[in-house]
Amino acid sequence: MRLGPWRIVGLTGALLVAGCARHAQPAARAVSIVAPVVSPVLAPLFPDRSPLAVFLESFDLLDPARWREVEVNGRTDYSIAEIGDGRSLKAHSHAGASVLLGLLRFDADTYEWLSWRWRVDQFVNGEDLSSKQGSDASARVYVYFDTPGFPWQKRNIDYVWSATLPRETLLSSAYSGASRIIVAESGVEQGGTWRTVTRNIKDDYRRCFSEEPPDVVAVGLMSDTDSTQTEAIAYFDDVLITREPPPDTFTGL
Repeated sequence: MRLGPWRIVGLTGALLVAGCARHAQPAARAVSIVAPVVSPVLAPLFPDRSPLAVFLESFDLLDPARWREVEVNGRTDYSIAEIGDGRSLKAHSHAGASVLLGLLRFDADTYEWLSWRWRVDQFVNGEDLSSKQGSDASARVYVYFDTPGFPWQKRNIDYVWSATLPRETLLSSAYSGASRIIVAESGVEQGGTWRTVTRNIKDDYRRCFSEEPPDVVAVGLMSDTDSTQTEAIAYFDDVLITREPPPDTFTGL
């Protein structure tokens, strides 16, 4: 994905997109502002323990108080779609790139588990995550951390479904030294089927940056095709951040 002038929904959110924002500070133009919402943490059952989960998104609707779209270079179309027996977030990218960003803050040492479901129905043609010319992915899940520097320089982990690279491949973004790419799902053979991913944020941060993780300040979902000028379609559902490894099914906080 290459960087163009940003048209943003939520100025603070736009400045966090280091993995997409690439190299230099862009000229940002806010088209509308939605007040940031920090995901509420429910009262724990036991006073000496944190609640099990700090974030759950099942995408029955696309809540503008929780999610804001940040345009990077063109747009990805995000909508709620009926698929199978329920609703999910659909990301349809056609020679463009924007990220759906959720602002929240939590301690990655306490809430270290991230899980989600995703599927890809159309893969990027010409993906090459090691080069700027091919730096598109059919599906991405970002985690942004509260690290020093300007907002667009903050460290992030970019979990991708790669059509070409093997699972657990780790590489730096072709555009940003603050972004690390981890291949969380691989290949086109599973296209058109739901896949569940569970990651330990703390372990992945240590692997990527050789340090203990600071607080998480945002998560992002994306499908981008602006570098390859192709098309991709992906779906996301059941984004969950928990204190312990999540069970096979999780129905509420």
